Amino acid sequence: MAIYHIWLGRVSGGVDVFLFLSAFFLTGTFVRRLESGRPLGVPRYWLHTFKRLLPPAAVTILLTLAGTAAFLPSSLWPTVMQEAVASAAYVQNALLVFLQVDYHARDAGGASPLQHFWSLSVQGQAFVVWPLLFLLVVRRSRRGKSVRRPLIVLMLLIGAASLTWSVISTQTQQQVAYFDTAARMWEFAAGSLLALALPVIDRLTGARRPEEGGLPRLRTVRALAGWTGIAALLACGIVLDVSTMFPGWIAIVPLAAAGAVVIAGHSGRRWGVDAVLSTRPAAFVGDISYALYLVHWPILVIWLHHSGQARAGLLDGLAVLSGAVLLAWLITRAVDAPVRRSRWLEARPWRALTAIAASFALVAAGAGGWWLSLDQGRAPDPDASATTQVPADEVATIAPAEILPHGYQLGDQWPELPESCGGDWEPQSTHHNVRCQQLLPADADPAGTVVVVGSSHSRQFIPALIPYAQEHDLQIVNLAMDGCSFIVGEPRGAYCRGYEDYALSYLDRVSPDIVLTAVTQTSATKDEVMPAGTEAAVQELLDRGIDVLGMRDTPRWEQDQFQCAESVIEDGGTPVEADEICGADLTAKLAAENPAASLADLSPSAADAADAADTADAADVVLVDHSSEICPDSRCSPILGESYVYMDDNHLTRTFVEGVLVAPMTRGLEDHGTAASA
Repeated sequence: MAIYHIWLGRVSGGVDVFLFLSAFFLTGTFVRRLESGRPLGVPRYWLHTFKRLLPPAAVTILLTLAGTAAFLPSSLWPTVMQEAVASAAYVQNALLVFLQVDYHARDAGGASPLQHFWSLSVQGQAFVVWPLLFLLVVRRSRRGKSVRRPLIVLMLLIGAASLTWSVISTQTQQQVAYFDTAARMWEFAAGSLLALALPVIDRLTGARRPEEGGLPRLRTVRALAGWTGIAALLACGIVLDVSTMFPGWIAIVPLAAAGAVVIAGHSGRRWGVDAVLSTRPAAFVGDISYALYLVHWPILVIWLHHSGQARAGLLDGLAVLSGAVLLAWLITRAVDAPVRRSRWLEARPWRALTAIAASFALVAAGAGGWWLSLDQGRAPDPDASATTQVPADEVATIAPAEILPHGYQLGDQWPELPESCGGDWEPQSTHHNVRCQQLLPADADPAGTVVVVGSSHSRQFIPALIPYAQEHDLQIVNLAMDGCSFIVGEPRGAYCRGYEDYALSYLDRVSPDIVLTAVTQTSATKDEVMPAGTEAAVQELLDRGIDVLGMRDTPRWEQDQFQCAESVIEDGGTPVEADEICGADLTAKLAAENPAASLADLSPSAADAADAADTADAADVVLVDHSSEICPDSRCSPILGESYVYMDDNHLTRTFVEGVLVAPMTRGLEDHGTAASA
C-alpha cells in the first residue's frame, strides 16, 4: 500500500484486504472460543485489541503534529488538530465525511498527513461491533450445537445489505461512500465467511499446515492459486485504475485475490507464495506492517508539501520509503512490541484501560494544547505598526512582518453575525441551509433593517456594512443561502428550489428598508454575467418599496488563493512574488463593464410609484462595485498591504473586507443618501 501511495497515487484495494483479513482473524478467534466452550470475553478482547493498536497510533499522531507544526503551512494546522483527536477516537472517517473530503480529489501533497487513519477508524468501529454478533450464538454453543451455520446466515445477511448499500452509495455519493463504515461492512462479512467456511474447504482440498507434517494435496494448484491472487492484487491498482469505483462491487476483485492466497495456504512448493512469505525479509515486513502503515503517509505528505511535488520521483520516493521503514521499525521496537508483549498490562483490565486512556489523552492534550497556544485573537497594534504599515492598495516588495489572517485563523474569517434571529426578525419557518443571524439583539428598536439575501458572495460583504449600520442604528439580518443566487422566475436545481419564495415571504413580513444581494456572477473559467432572473428579483424588491444594494461579484480562481500565496510567503517569498505566481489582471477576471449596470435604471412599477406621496422617496438601486479596491491598478493580487485578500478560491477574508472595504461601502451609501431613507 505504501508503494501505491508513494509512486502511483492510486487505490490498490489494500484497505479492502486489510478489513477482509481483520475479520478473518477476528472471526477465527471467536469461533474457536465458542467451539471449545471458553467464554467469549468481549470486554477483555476490546481492551486487548485497543491496548495493542492505540499506543503506536498515538506516537505516530504526536510525531505528525510536530511535523505539521514544523513543515506544513498554518492553513492546514486546524485540520490536522481535528483529525488527530478524531483518529485517536477512531472516528476519523466520520470527520472526513463531515469535512467533505474527496479521497481522490488531490495529490498526496494537498492532503492531510493523518487522512489515512480513516481506514483504522473503520476497523476500530468494526472491532467494537463485530464481537457482539458472536454473543447471539453463545447459548447455542453451550447446548453443544454448531455455531457456524447460523453465523454464516448472519454474515450473508449483513454482507448482502452492506454490499447493496455500498453499490448504491458509490454510484450516488462516492466521496461519502468511500469513508462510510456501513458501505465497508460487507468486506468484513466476507472475511468472516471465509473464516467460517475454511475448515470445510481445507478438508475437501486436503490442506495441511507445515507443522502437521506431510504434504497437502493439489500442491501445484495451490502454488498457482497463491500467485494468481498476488497478481490480481497488484493488477487492481497498477493495470486497472479503479479509484472512482470503490468501495462498490469492484472491491470483490481484491477480496477474491486475498481469499485465493488464504485458501492456497501451505503449498508444499518451494516456489509457492507461502514459501516467499516465510522468508526473513517477508517476516520483517510483516512485523513492522502496522507501524509502516501508520507512518508512511505522514512522511510522504510532509515531503510532498515541502518539495512542492504532486508525486514522488524514484529517488525521493525511495528515500521516503526507507525513512518510513526505519521509523516503523523504531516504533515497533520501542512501542508496539513492548506493549503487545507486556504481561503486566494484560494481567489486570484496568492497566490495559489505563494504557488506552493515556494514549488518547496524550493526543488530545497535544492537539488541544497546540490549539490553545495559538493566539488567534491577536490583532496588530495600530500604534506599533503605524510607521511600517504597507498601504492597503499596495503589493509589498518585502514581506511584512505579519500578514493576516494566519492560516489557522481561516475558520474565523466567515462573516458571522453575533445573534441568532429572534424577536421581530425570527423567521416563521425554516429553510434548509439558511441560518438566520442578526446584528442587534432581539429586543432592539433600530431605526431600520437591512437584510442580506443570495449566496455567500452576498454574505461576504456584511463586515463592510456593519460600521455604517451601527452608526445609523440599523439591524442587519443575514438570510443568505450558500450557493444560491437571489433570482426570480428561472428554473432552479433541487438544492436552491424554493429559496427565493422563502426569502420574499420573509421580506414581506419584516419590511426591511434595504436588501443587499450580489447581482453579478463570476467564474474561474467563464465571463462575468448578470444571472438570468436577477432583474426580475430586483424589480420584486423595488415594487415592495425596498432599496437594493446590488453588489458586483468578486473574482473567482481555479486555485486556492490563500494557499497559493501562503506557500510563497512561507518559502521566504514576497507579496510581489505571490502576485506573479497566483495573481491575474483584472481584465481576465471581470467584464470590462459591470454586467448589472442596467439595474440602476430600474424603478418601482407605476402603480407602486403612484402610491408614494413623493416619488423621489421611491425605492431604487445602488450598485456597489469594489473591484478597484479588490484589484487596484487593474491587478488582482492575493496579498494587499498586510492582509490576504482571499480565504479560498472565491471568498474574501473578513480581515480584508474590514480593513479595506468599509470606507468605500460607507462612502457609497452616504453619497446616495440611503441612511436617510432608512
